Amino acid sequence: MAHSHEPPIEPVPSSSTDTQYPSPELGSQRPRKILIVDDDPSLREVVVHLLRHSGYEVCEAIDGQMALSKVQGEHFDVAVADIVMPHMDGLAFLKAARQLDSRTAYIMMTGFASWDSAVEAMKLGAADYLPKPFTLELLQLIVARTLEKQRLAERAREAEFYKRLAQTDGLTDLYNHRFFHQLLAVEISRARRFQRPLSLIMLDIDHFKIYNDVNGHQAGDRALRQLAWLLKHSSRSYDLIARYGGDEFAIILPETDKKTAGEVAERIRVSIATAPLEHADVLPSGCCTVSLGVASFPEDAVAEGDLVREADRALYQAKLGGRNRICLHQDGRV
Repeated sequence: MAHSHEPPIEPVPSSSTDTQYPSPELGSQRPRKILIVDDDPSLREVVVHLLRHSGYEVCEAIDGQMALSKVQGEHFDVAVADIVMPHMDGLAFLKAARQLDSRTAYIMMTGFASWDSAVEAMKLGAADYLPKPFTLELLQLIVARTLEKQRLAERAREAEFYKRLAQTDGLTDLYNHRFFHQLLAVEISRARRFQRPLSLIMLDIDHFKIYNDVNGHQAGDRALRQLAWLLKHSSRSYDLIARYGGDEFAIILPETDKKTAGEVAERIRVSIATAPLEHADVLPSGCCTVSLGVASFPEDAVAEGDLVREADRALYQAKLGGRNRICLHQDGRV
C-alpha cells in the first residue's frame, strides 16, 4: 500500500548497486534469508528483485497475517515490513513475530509524516526503519547494515561461548583446573600488590570411590553436580570455585585471612554433610561428607604452587585425622 503521492521507491542505476554493494554473502555459509511484507505488489516486486540480485534469499508476504505464518514455519535473518497493512498491521506483526523468533532483525517501512510510528516500532524491538519514499540505495544500505550488526552480535556471542567453554568444567560448570591456576596467579599478584590476605581451600569427597563403584559413574556425576551447587551456595559471592580434578575442588578466597577461611570451610562442610544425596547409604558415614584443607597467603606461602601444595597438605591431614573435618595449615581440627 502506497502512503504518499510520491513513488515509494526511487530506482538507481544497476551499475551503482553492483559496484557499491557486492554480494554480502561472499565467504558465508549460506545466503541470508529476508522476508518482505507489504500489500503493494509493485513495491514488493522491485524490492524482491533488488535483494535477490544482491545475493539474498527472499520470500514475500502480502500482509502481517501471512508474514506471521511464514515466521512460524522458518527462520528469517531480516524481515522488512510496512507498518500500515490490512488484516494485521506492521506493529502487530512485529510484536507477535518477536515472540516467535527474537533472532530475526525487523526493519519497518513507514509513509507517515510523523515519527510516532517509527518510534513505536523501535520500542517494540525493530532494528531500523525506512521512511517512504526511499531509494533502492537506502534500502540496500539499511539491509546490509542490519545484517552486519547481526553478524557482529553472533560473533560476540560465539566468542563469549568459547571463552566460557575454555574456562569451565563441562560437568559441574565450575572453573576448570587450568583456569583455576590463572585465577590464583592473578589473585596472589593482587594480594601482594595491596598487601592483603588471601586464602585457599582444597577439598574432596570422602570415600567417593566407594560411591562410584557401588552406584555407577552416572550417579557419581550427579553427586559431583550437586556438590558443585552446594559449594556455590555455601561460599560467598566473590569466592572463586573450581573443580581441581576428579572429586577434588578448590576455592580461592580473596581478602580473607585463615580464621575467616576456616569459618567458610566449616559452613561448606556442614551444608554438604546435612544435604540429602541419593544412595548415600553405601558410604561408611551414611551421608556425603568432605575433608577440607586451608592455607593462606602470605602466612603459609607466597607463590601460587606453594600455596596449592600447602592447602593440599592440610587436606591430607584432615583425611588422616578421620575425614569430615577441616585442617588449617600447621594446625589441628577447627
